[in-house]
Amino acid sequence: MAENDGSGCGLTLGILAVLIGVPLFILVIAISGGEEPEPQASCRPGTTEDASAIPEEYREALDSAAAESSLSVDLLAAQIDAESSWNPDAVSPVGAEGIAQFMPQTWETYGDGGDPFNPEDSIAAMGRYMASVSDEVADLAGNERELAELALAAYNAGPGAVQSAGGIPGFTETEEYVETIMGSAQGNYSADCSPVGGQEIGELGTGEWTHPLPGSTMTSGFGARSCPILNALNCSGGVSDHRGLDFAGPTGATIVAPMDLEIRATGVINGWEQLGWVVLGKMPDAPGLHVEFAHCAANSIDVGPGDTVAPGTPLCTQGNTGSSAGDHLHFQVGIPEGDEATPGWDNLVDPTPLLREKGIDS
Repeated sequence: MAENDGSGCGLTLGILAVLIGVPLFILVIAISGGEEPEPQASCRPGTTEDASAIPEEYREALDSAAAESSLSVDLLAAQIDAESSWNPDAVSPVGAEGIAQFMPQTWETYGDGGDPFNPEDSIAAMGRYMASVSDEVADLAGNERELAELALAAYNAGPGAVQSAGGIPGFTETEEYVETIMGSAQGNYSADCSPVGGQEIGELGTGEWTHPLPGSTMTSGFGARSCPILNALNCSGGVSDHRGLDFAGPTGATIVAPMDLEIRATGVINGWEQLGWVVLGKMPDAPGLHVEFAHCAANSIDVGPGDTVAPGTPLCTQGNTGSSAGDHLHFQVGIPEGDEATPGWDNLVDPTPLLREKGIDS
């Protein structure tokens, strides 16, 4: 419905939408004339009954839109924040209008005769449109969180693009759109830091967490990702379905325990050589998550099986062992199922909302 930042990325998606036969609309992460919003990755809850981050005049309309779409108020609020920064008069260079940044062609279908610059009309139309795109991609979602992500991707790139990709399409703009809004929904609009769609692993407890590779930058997120062009023949397994987070720090950066851990296994694990030198641990307290660190530098591991370590304890040095492209940490988190002495796969969950819930900027 509105374009990204005036650089032409949104226009490119609009052309793609025409080519693949999805509704013509282009969405915004930064509104026209405004600044790109700062990413809110860590949790800063501000949504209580008495002090909501949602402007009071829009709360009733958002409640109705959330009920219409079967998506959370937190998600829709973060989406409007990303689209227009709550500006009902926003207009993008490509013609998107109003607080929800509808393109005129899409407004004709979902505006129900209203005014796109009337925030109540626009928010109601957003609820109808999110309900429509959610229905079109629901067959690809395995849980509420996945449905929210796919609905956002469909809102940005079109339901046809999501269906063709079998998930979030590999457009940089769409991936960033989904990540930004999911993070903002949890970090800025959730009352208790809960991730959108909740989590099935239980409470994370009151213990302090820290970043597993302090001073690093996240270089790859969790889930499906595009094949590297030069590695297209090997685009399978963890290359295309990334089951953790990658962090890259300065040369020789130290990987640390992000929470209390019991070390279960270290070194190169038979059958999992692609992960290189690893440290496998488990939270001693509920919910008993498996926590795994891969691609440690050879012979750099400072802990051993049976050790109990506190948050911030050095585990190994960031490395490039196994099937790796440069020094980095591959960080995996799994629910407490399976063999604790081997890396997980089917039991792995996205660590990002867990880190956010603990106030860690990933």
